[in-house]
Amino acid sequence: MKRVGSTPPPSPTVLAARFAAFYGGLFLVLGIYLPYFPLWLEAHGFSDAAIGLVLAIPAWLRIATTPGLAVLADRQGRRRRMVLVLAALTLLSFASLDLAAGFAAIVLLHTFAAIVHQPQMPLVEGLAVRAAERHGFAYGRARLWGSLAFVAANLGGGALIGAYGPAWVLHLIVLGALLTLVAAWLLPASVEATRRAASAWEGGRPLALLRRPDFLLLLAAGAAIQGSHAVYYAYSALDWSRAGLSETLVGALWALGVLAEVVLFWFGRPLIDRFGPLRLLALAGAAGLVRWPLTGLTGDPLLLAPIQLLHALTFGAAHLGALTWLARSVPDAQAGSAQAVYATAVGSIGLGSLMFAAGWLYTAFGSGAYFAMALTSGLGMVAAIGLRRLARTS
Repeated sequence: MKRVGSTPPPSPTVLAARFAAFYGGLFLVLGIYLPYFPLWLEAHGFSDAAIGLVLAIPAWLRIATTPGLAVLADRQGRRRRMVLVLAALTLLSFASLDLAAGFAAIVLLHTFAAIVHQPQMPLVEGLAVRAAERHGFAYGRARLWGSLAFVAANLGGGALIGAYGPAWVLHLIVLGALLTLVAAWLLPASVEATRRAASAWEGGRPLALLRRPDFLLLLAAGAAIQGSHAVYYAYSALDWSRAGLSETLVGALWALGVLAEVVLFWFGRPLIDRFGPLRLLALAGAAGLVRWPLTGLTGDPLLLAPIQLLHALTFGAAHLGALTWLARSVPDAQAGSAQAVYATAVGSIGLGSLMFAAGWLYTAFGSGAYFAMALTSGLGMVAAIGLRRLARTS
């Protein structure tokens, strides 16, 4: 019986294409879910505050579930199999949500769907970044296909939802979940890291990561910078729709931000070589200090369009910088766990907590809630600068 990792991987081009297909499916779901799921909830009678709560509940629960699933996958050396199971559960749970009736049923099914969907990203990121380093393809150019799928979902989804109503939000999410499952099946088992004895650095325990000051600073920076998108993710579609923008135009604005992110990912390798991952992370925090106040001050699409280009920095630079630092600093045997802990800090502790706060802030202050996000992004910038100084002195 062959061990995982003993089968030679496909060529770099084929390997990159398979990861690109997975990112495409995964982000097709996200490209509908993030801007339009609040519209589906609103159509089912959820208030602004309730929408924030519904989106925050799974984020809090993922504090335990995402690292737990990643640790299990790392110990078994079967991250691909875990991704395949999670992709199947995601499809089933979202399909069931389309049939749900009542507040409690919707909350429970949505919570489960979100819990099983989110861990797929860090598990595959750990495989993709290391496969790119070992087999000679650019991670950013595989990852950008996820961003392009996100754009297609924003634009196509906005047009379909505008034409046929909010029910199409879940129809499109289920389609994306099906494509993700197919792509997960195509991921090669040969990219699994070879299992080996634990190093002194990792101590054989995933939580050993949390004893490292540099890793903790990375978590703080990522959670604050990515968490500062909470008002944007939860309420931009509602806010802009109430300002008179059509669903198609809302989707176009979201797509514009992601297209800017695609350009950054295309030039990701030279940018990392030129600036380094931690300088990119700090730059992302600085960009949030500019982006969020400007977003809160206008509902004019002609002004929002150039502001949306800053998504390349607030999201793209932060993501690329953090993942590159992890790939260079964390041993193979902990790759999935490290990615999961980071994703949990960003998506649950950071974005989840701020999403809950965003519900209260948006209810109380409307678009003025973006100013609180600017402060959060600034705190993330400070943490990134602290991490860079620590790295230079260690």
